[in-house]
Amino acid sequence: MNPIKQFFVLIISLFLYQMVEAADSKFTFEPLVGMETALVRYPEPAKYVTRAMYGARFLYGITAVSGELEVTESQSRKDYPGDDQKVFDKSQRASLGIRSTMGLGQYFGIYGRLGGRASQGSTEVTTAGVTETHDNPLRVDPYAGAGLQLAFSSNFALNAGVTLIRNGEDKYDSQYTLGLTAQLGKM
Repeated sequence: MNPIKQFFVLIISLFLYQMVEAADSKFTFEPLVGMETALVRYPEPAKYVTRAMYGARFLYGITAVSGELEVTESQSRKDYPGDDQKVFDKSQRASLGIRSTMGLGQYFGIYGRLGGRASQGSTEVTTAGVTETHDNPLRVDPYAGAGLQLAFSSNFALNAGVTLIRNGEDKYDSQYTLGLTAQLGKM
């Protein structure tokens, strides 16, 4: 079994174990907005763009170790007037991993996250009025991130984080997020 499949089996096993065994498990929902720097492969040569992203993160488990699922979408448009070219790129992503939060007092905390991200999308390149669509194949890349948490109550917290995602060119995309966590379940 390849290492990526082994990693996903481990993550899913940990997540399922928590659901069955952890009496203090809770479910949290976190809508996300942010910015990311991502590699856009078309038109060649590939270039990095900075663009807005939005999505949601779902956590289940205990504070020390939670399983996480994140779903995001981003899009960008770049115009090249000298080449009479416009590039519209759209990406959909799903991330599966683990997150560990450590409290630093009653209202503050830090967290780390680790997992794998599946990504796909499309790029439309319009040159002199002629549009070509390039489908970006499904990719699975590892990610790691960290963040700060500011709790308003036992049910709500503001999170700010940064995540690095290794892409196929052995470089890293970066994602900066701001989210509001709503906790459901045992408090």
